[in-house]
Amino acid sequence: MKRVSFTVLCLLFFARAFSQITKPAISLDDIVAHLQTLSTTKAAENVYLHFDRARYNAGDTIYFKAYLTLGEQHQLSKLNGVLHVDLLNKADSLVKNIELQTNNGLAWGDFALAKNLPKGIYHIRAYTRWMLNNADANIFDKPVTINSTVPETQALSTRSTKITNKFDIQFFAEGGTFVDDIPAKLAFKAVDEHGVGVDVKGVVVDNLNTEVTKFEAKHLGMGIIFITPVEGRTYKAKLTYADGTKATVDLPRADVKGMTMLVNNDSPGKLLIEINASKAYYIENKNKEISVVIYSNGSVRSVKTVLDSQVLDLNLAKKDFQIGVVQVTLFSNTGEPMNERLAFIQNNDLINIQTASDKPTYAASGKVHITLNAKKDDKPVAGYFSASVIDATKIPVDESAEATILTHLLLTSQLKGVVEQPNYYFANVTNDTRANLDVLMLTQGYRRFEWKQLLGAGAATAATYPVEKGIDISGSITLKDGTPVENGSVTLLTQSGGNMLSQTTDANGKFTFPNLVYDDNTPFVIQAKTSTGKSNVLITMDEQKPLPVTGNVLPELTATAALLKPNGKTQPVFLADASGKMLKEVVVADKSYIGPDHASQTISNNQIRDQGSLANGLAGRLNGVAIRGGVPYLTDKVSELMQGGPMLIVLDDVAQADGTGIDDYNIVDIESVKVLKNNDAAIYGVRGANGVLLIKTIKNKSMPINKTMAPGLITYAPKGFYKARTFYSPAYGGSTPNAGPDDRRTIYWNPDLVTDKDGSASFDYFNANGKGNYRVVIEGIDENGNLGRGVYVYKVE
Repeated sequence: MKRVSFTVLCLLFFARAFSQITKPAISLDDIVAHLQTLSTTKAAENVYLHFDRARYNAGDTIYFKAYLTLGEQHQLSKLNGVLHVDLLNKADSLVKNIELQTNNGLAWGDFALAKNLPKGIYHIRAYTRWMLNNADANIFDKPVTINSTVPETQALSTRSTKITNKFDIQFFAEGGTFVDDIPAKLAFKAVDEHGVGVDVKGVVVDNLNTEVTKFEAKHLGMGIIFITPVEGRTYKAKLTYADGTKATVDLPRADVKGMTMLVNNDSPGKLLIEINASKAYYIENKNKEISVVIYSNGSVRSVKTVLDSQVLDLNLAKKDFQIGVVQVTLFSNTGEPMNERLAFIQNNDLINIQTASDKPTYAASGKVHITLNAKKDDKPVAGYFSASVIDATKIPVDESAEATILTHLLLTSQLKGVVEQPNYYFANVTNDTRANLDVLMLTQGYRRFEWKQLLGAGAATAATYPVEKGIDISGSITLKDGTPVENGSVTLLTQSGGNMLSQTTDANGKFTFPNLVYDDNTPFVIQAKTSTGKSNVLITMDEQKPLPVTGNVLPELTATAALLKPNGKTQPVFLADASGKMLKEVVVADKSYIGPDHASQTISNNQIRDQGSLANGLAGRLNGVAIRGGVPYLTDKVSELMQGGPMLIVLDDVAQADGTGIDDYNIVDIESVKVLKNNDAAIYGVRGANGVLLIKTIKNKSMPINKTMAPGLITYAPKGFYKARTFYSPAYGGSTPNAGPDDRRTIYWNPDLVTDKDGSASFDYFNANGKGNYRVVIEGIDENGNLGRGVYVYKVE
């Protein structure tokens, strides 16, 4: 067995020369150069949202803080100044979108949930435009459970999915190869039809029906099979799932010759790598050069050696790595990637957050003083943190299933696919959690890059989506006959005064005021003139177009996962009666049937957008429709026998629950409202008997208010940066506890907690009425990209 040593090459966002390395035909220089390009010119952004809690009720407010990072070192991003955050329902339909201004990679916001929001698993998505330049855009996407008295809306696919296999299992050879006569590890992952890991056990038999070994899943359907394949033999796994279901599947067929790479990650201090060549491969390639590259957090370690032994043994100290995913790749003498293995280095190099309270226990409604101290390597850390306090008695926490700043930035965002219970690997690190994390690395793909694409990359292409430092306001100027006004002058100022900006139109009459910073619905005044100073022009403002975001929507991982809709197809309406029993599917094949020509009446946005609410805007405008308490009812053309129930509301092709009101819909987000009665409503079956209100929203944007004041002069209130609301925390006076009702679930939320030069910070708040365990969670980051998370629990008696 031959031992070799590594040459360490750090790629911390700068290039180095490698003149000391003799360049072979396909050299490490080429590989390192591509990695340098990846780490410098193609540094990727990542975003994590810390929420005040995991579960909400309709009518609550979701508070969150955003941490936007750039590059492998998780340093706070100064690249972009705009973060897009979406709230989507189960049908992947947009409920609300906001734009946040990031400052040094930090921002915070909130979503106020409508009281009539149907219950279900929603998800919140966050991204920058810059992220969309990557084919595998690393978009943050987190499921959020919302409880409500309004039943869950049914919106499924027109294409029914038949479940042919209740369970599925996949096998992954360590390093990617399975070679005759070389000891191997086969990792496996068994899941049910919803993608959730399931217990399984079994035996491996060869083609002579001889039992070779037994195996069993150790964690979330994952486990290891140890096997040495024999030349000429094939293998099957006879499986038994937890519910008694049995199955037999073929194991991967072993190669006759080749190389394998085994990584032993069991030791907390050492990473052991063993390279094995089969006898036939060794004879053919003896004394040829091979290379190993280890890529981790923007740095690369590499070694060159010759294949002068069938077994090569490499030994690395983990202290030389940062915590995170490591990609180990073996290259042949021709520079071809032969084997690859992911591992996770779990060093204790995070920010250590020590949290304490001024008392061991508290009274209900009592005042609490929390102090925290942040250190790294026993040195104080000046960093940026967010703090959440919840009543854990009212909101039970599944610690293993939590998504945290550590699980997202260090683990799940680096891997393809869904990672179940990500915090299991971080909350309480033991030998078992280390071993199960290592199996996870064998069953997940690396997200950052693939060698084939990286080494085959050609000339850099221009980014489709530019960096956003602010929000653009743009439009065009024409004469009344539609002729573009070239070299026209355009001025922009707020109605409240301040700086005045000027632009000149191009040959097509276009103008743009780039990278502006303004709050949502800020009123502007725009004045335009021709090059000769005449005001007889028309100003047309550009719409703020939605971003083409489609990726990263996480499956629900529940026992009743929803069917997915076909890409690019609108979901139909599924109806349910009062008992929740599904009725016959309603598929609108001809959308023109419910267009303006077939609606009993249609109201467009420009008819109602100046009103304070949708109910006020529609009141008196819809013939034969009365709105009572925000709920629409038909008053004409319906028999007394049928009348009495509210109209069915269909929002963007999704049928809402009976009795849904319309007051919580933002009027600027409404494109049109259509009324269907009698025969026109027949396509919705019995639920359409009381009439149908079709509401179509303007996806991903609010409708700017544009009003002409005079020729060449308009007011304009476009969508701008959302201004986050301040979390309300009551202050009780005197020594007597508050006697009034206080059933808060989020007790305290602070997204702007900054430690001083000593690494210290503190905050105060009052408990609610509830007794039991209160849970304090603090997460954050420093300027160098070091991450930290602390959890503290105290009692309220």
